[in-house]
Amino acid sequence: MALTPFDRPIPGQSLTVEPGSVPWERPPVHSDPLDALEMYMEKLSDETIVDDVMDMVDIGIPIRVVAGVMLSNGVMEGMHTVDTKVLLLPILTAQIKSLADVIGLDYKLTMDDYADKDAAAKKKRAAKLAAKLAMRMENMKGEKDKGEIILEDTQQQLEAGNVEEQPAEQMAPAPEAAPQEPQAEQPVQQEMPTEAPAPMGLMAKGQ
Repeated sequence: MALTPFDRPIPGQSLTVEPGSVPWERPPVHSDPLDALEMYMEKLSDETIVDDVMDMVDIGIPIRVVAGVMLSNGVMEGMHTVDTKVLLLPILTAQIKSLADVIGLDYKLTMDDYADKDAAAKKKRAAKLAAKLAMRMENMKGEKDKGEIILEDTQQQLEAGNVEEQPAEQMAPAPEAAPQEPQAEQPVQQEMPTEAPAPMGLMAKGQ
């Protein structure tokens, strides 16, 4: 399914609709991240979902990309906030990785695992993965189940180049401050005693 420049909102379109008319503009269903996590654990126990998720991992879609799409869908559906997505991304990635390990699949965690040399190569890689998913989607017939919806959304995100590039745990650490050289101790200067001022006034004349 190819995307065209006309498949996206026009500038200012969000200002023409009534506030709160879309799910992500309303209070989320799960305000507690733990409740949202439980929802995703239930999704990954659903065969109609986990089968398609494992199919995507098997053909080379990075696990972090799949987890990111699932969480983005949750935000768009008003299930939780973007902050919850950020918190749950490493947890959901680890859970999908565990499932792939149990099945014995070879997988990529992120797009960086392909070791593409530059941005153009990464874009080409994403296009190839999107094409693989498109071929997989050709066999879909009838109404899409929950797993096929995730598969379709992942294909669209790859085709548009909207994928997670680098996990937070692999971010470069902040540079450490350079050690400061110890300063030499300055000698303590002793104050010279000062003479008491000579008495002044009439009583001092006789001295």
